[in-house]
Amino acid sequence: MTLKFTCVASLLATVVLSTSLAAEPITFTDVTGQELSLPATPQRIVTLPNPAAATLIALDGKSDRIVGMNKGSKRAFESGMMGVIFPDTAGITSDILAESGGWMPNVEAIAALQPDLVIQWGQRGDDIVAPLRNAGLPVALMVGGGNGGTEELARANMRMAAEITGQIGKYDQLIAWRDRVMGELTAGFAQAGEVEKPRILHLRSAKSKLTATGERSYQNVLIELVGGQNVAAGLGVDGTVSAEQILEWNPDIILLSAAEGDAGLEAIYDDPLLSRLTAAENGRVYKTPQGGYIWDSASHESPFTWMWLANLAHPDLFQFDLRQELRDGFKLLYAYDLSEDQIDRILRIEMNGKQQGYQVFAAQ
Repeated sequence: MTLKFTCVASLLATVVLSTSLAAEPITFTDVTGQELSLPATPQRIVTLPNPAAATLIALDGKSDRIVGMNKGSKRAFESGMMGVIFPDTAGITSDILAESGGWMPNVEAIAALQPDLVIQWGQRGDDIVAPLRNAGLPVALMVGGGNGGTEELARANMRMAAEITGQIGKYDQLIAWRDRVMGELTAGFAQAGEVEKPRILHLRSAKSKLTATGERSYQNVLIELVGGQNVAAGLGVDGTVSAEQILEWNPDIILLSAAEGDAGLEAIYDDPLLSRLTAAENGRVYKTPQGGYIWDSASHESPFTWMWLANLAHPDLFQFDLRQELRDGFKLLYAYDLSEDQIDRILRIEMNGKQQGYQVFAAQ
C-alpha cells in the first residue's frame, strides 16, 4: 500500500513538474529581429510558410504541436517521408490561407484552431501579417523563399524553430552537420585547384510553364556551393523563360524541382526543343529528391542536397556515400531507420537511375 502510494505521488510530482516547465514563459527573437514573449512554450502552432512545419517537427522530434499548415506543406508531407515517419500529420488541417491566393491568411480558420503561435512569412508586406495580429494572435516571422534565399536565412529559420521548441542542443547538432559537409566541399575544391564549373539550370516549374531560378534564390546557393554556374543568374529570385532562352543557355545539367510533383524527366525529353539541349543529350537531367522535405528548397535537410549535387556536378572530386549519409541523417533528424526501398524512393532511383552518374546512388 505504501509502495503504491509512493509511486502515485511520484507520478503526480512528475506531471506537476512537466506542467510547470511547459508553463514557464519563453522569449525568443524571430528572423526579422522582432522579440516575442509567450506565457508558455507554444503547444498549438499554425505554420503558413512551406518549410516551417517540417522544420519545427525535425527540431522537436514530434508533430503534435502543429495544428495547421498550408496546402503546399501538406502535399510535401503526403508525397515525401514526413507523412511516413509522422502518420498523424495526415489529420492536420491545411485550410489556413485565404481563397484570394498568395500568403494572405484565413484569419477566421486560423483563430478557430486556437493557436498559441502563428508563423508567417516576413518582409513580404504587412498586409499578410497585420490581420493575424489584429485578431490578437502572436505571430513570429520567417524569411526566405520568394523573398530570396541564403544559407544564413536558412540557419536563422532553424534557430527560431529550435528556440520555439526548446531544442537548441539539436539545432547545434544540425549546424555541426552542415558545417562538416560544407567543410568537406571546401576542402575538395581547395585540393583540386581550379576546376571547370558545369553550367546548371534549376527549373522551379517545367510543365505548365518554364520558370527558372535566378541568383537571389536558395537554388543559386546550392549551385555555387557545389562548384556550378547558374545559367539563369540575372533573373533575381526567379522568372518565366522560353524554351528558346534555355536553348541559348544550353546548360550542362538541368534540375527539376521536387515541389512540382507532376513534372518528370519527360518535361525535357518529350519536348521537341528542350530535348536538343546538351544536358538532355548527355543524360544529365535530374528530378530533385525529396526526403522529409523538398531537397531543392532551403531546409534542415539541405546537406543531403549539397552532397547529392556535388556527386553529380563533380564526380571526379566527390564521392559522398549518400545512402549511408541518409541512414545517419534520418536518425539524427527524426530518430528513424530508413529501409533500402525508402532510400531508393527518396533518391528517385526509378526515375533518375539511368541518368548519367546516377549509378553511384544505387544500392550495392
